[in-house]
Amino acid sequence: MMLKIDLHVHTWYSDSTGSVDDVLAAARRKGLDGVAVTDHGTLQGAYEALAKSRRLIVLVGEEVKTTQGELLALGIRKKIPKNLLMAEAIARTHAQGGLAIIPHPTIPLFSRLREGDLRNLAIDGLEVISAITPMPRYFLKKNLELAQRLKTSITAGSDSHSPDTVGDAYAVVNSESRDPGDIVRAVKYGNVLIGGGSSKTSIKLGVVKGLFTHILLRPFADSSNH
Repeated sequence: MMLKIDLHVHTWYSDSTGSVDDVLAAARRKGLDGVAVTDHGTLQGAYEALAKSRRLIVLVGEEVKTTQGELLALGIRKKIPKNLLMAEAIARTHAQGGLAIIPHPTIPLFSRLREGDLRNLAIDGLEVISAITPMPRYFLKKNLELAQRLKTSITAGSDSHSPDTVGDAYAVVNSESRDPGDIVRAVKYGNVLIGGGSSKTSIKLGVVKGLFTHILLRPFADSSNH
């Protein structure tokens, strides 16, 4: 069966303005079959969504901060600690039967991994489009070409930080059933198409502004710790 699943969604348990109820309502309104709740550093929102989801599929996930950029750990049960090496975070994800996906892989400042680094990591796929990506056609092309060279699966998601953007981009997963285990296997073996598009420009500008503010302030925060 073909399932529309937004594989990258945040709630107010990390840095979204949307509650779990808001996110689930938006997903139903957009006609999605499911969402992966991937808050930063916590599974609390994912497990709340799982308890409230009714017929909506919920994949438990986390956007993990590593020393080399971020990792989407999908289909996990326990939180992956932050600030590990990427290879260690991937190994811990796989130990739980989860998927290790590199989000926004070619966007400057979002990832510190080059193509050569990715070849030496046991990743399960690349997120080729997130709805908040600037210059979406350009980066979609870059990401698809990279995935093809790496011979790895592709995923897509909104990277939603507000409920109105849930489902702006999503994966179409050809799964044997609605069971999360079957969905994880389908993604791992590349039975995925991408759907949707880009979030509104005003939303993307807000995300970029927040990113640059974080980067500009980080050296001062780091120096204050010494």
